[in-house]
Amino acid sequence: MSVFARLFLGVYTLFLFLLQPMLAVYLIKRGIKQSEYRQGWGQRFLARLPDFPPVPAGQKRIWVHAVSVGEANAVSPLIQHWVKVHPQHEWAISCTTPTGLATCQQLYAGLNNVRFFYLPYDLPWLVTQSIQQIKPDALWIVETELWPNLLLGASRLGVQTALLNARVSPTTGKRLAQLQFISKPVLRSLSTLVCQTEADAAVFENLGRKPDAICGNLKFDVALKPEIATLGRSWRAALQADQVLLFASSREGEEALLLDALNRCQFFKRMPNASVWIVPRHPQRFEAVFELMAEAATRMGVARPVRRSASFNAGNNVALAGFGQARLVLGDSMGEMPAYYSVADLALLGGSWLPFGGQNLIEACAYGCPVWMGPHTFNFTKAAQDAMAANAARRLDHLMAACDDYLAGYQSTESAKKAAFAYARSHRGATQRSFDVLNRLG
Repeated sequence: MSVFARLFLGVYTLFLFLLQPMLAVYLIKRGIKQSEYRQGWGQRFLARLPDFPPVPAGQKRIWVHAVSVGEANAVSPLIQHWVKVHPQHEWAISCTTPTGLATCQQLYAGLNNVRFFYLPYDLPWLVTQSIQQIKPDALWIVETELWPNLLLGASRLGVQTALLNARVSPTTGKRLAQLQFISKPVLRSLSTLVCQTEADAAVFENLGRKPDAICGNLKFDVALKPEIATLGRSWRAALQADQVLLFASSREGEEALLLDALNRCQFFKRMPNASVWIVPRHPQRFEAVFELMAEAATRMGVARPVRRSASFNAGNNVALAGFGQARLVLGDSMGEMPAYYSVADLALLGGSWLPFGGQNLIEACAYGCPVWMGPHTFNFTKAAQDAMAANAARRLDHLMAACDDYLAGYQSTESAKKAAFAYARSHRGATQRSFDVLNRLG
């Protein structure tokens, strides 16, 4: 590493160290609305991790870092396949967000001697302490979490590091190029680099790290959950609606745009059998979004919105009074996206109508739900292009156009559903290809 790179790394470390009080304030503020953020401070700030017993001879311990829910789900097919071939290996799973940690605990509780924890902040002494406690043979980073002290420290301490399902948004690619004096040594420290697409690979290659393989997107291989999809179909049967439009994984500011579009769209007011469901990306926003929906319902002169969580009797999933006529529904539950896709004729892709980069459209297509998306899909550029080419998705400039086009006469035909299914199925296989690379390179 060059002298300039070492200097930058020192400045970065000092800045992150001085930032610790502000990070604590941030967690306190988040903890007011979401109590889970009050937990794990010892892990984040002091690397006080769970106890990791010594790994028995002949076994390995793999540390997987998946920042949040999307990454946790994405790497699940690879972990599950690895366990089938190497059942003796032990696991350490880290996340950054509470929802990510909860998802990992749900997905991976059955792994051999698994421990779950929040990733400590990227300070060299915390990195060293973490590695000494965990004693991993390998560290798998999912997608784009290029923490310099973590990756350089792991490599220096003899840990095999891998960046898996790697993707690069235009913004991230530009930042990596601008900071190439540090990004280059960090990327060179990787033992294994597996990219999603040729375009992603080109960015890394321009930075001096040729990928070991281009394997496609692991998210295409995520196992379907037919029992949850069946739940969604039971909701649809309870609805007295001819059309159901889903706003999937919406982000802050987007719900207001949709509700305003519905208010201005004459078709929605004239169609009593059209129902619109909104599922926010982040659970801490459920209450705020419900209030927005309630205010919009008053302006539109329609019934007050209902919550999915309050619309069924616990245990038997029998719809309560008022659900069948619901015009606006808040999807305020976690882990039920397959059900939401199964209740809908069409999904509007959250995160794509404002410049957030878009959410995962692959899951919607896997459950046969066609997708309409806005102009901002830079987090899923290749997937969005391929979905449009397969007639599984359509791009529109704004939500008003989407509402007008849908309510004016769009019907989710069998051909649209088949196109979505076919698109999702045709891109499977990244799991086996990624496994082969990791298994071959050790």
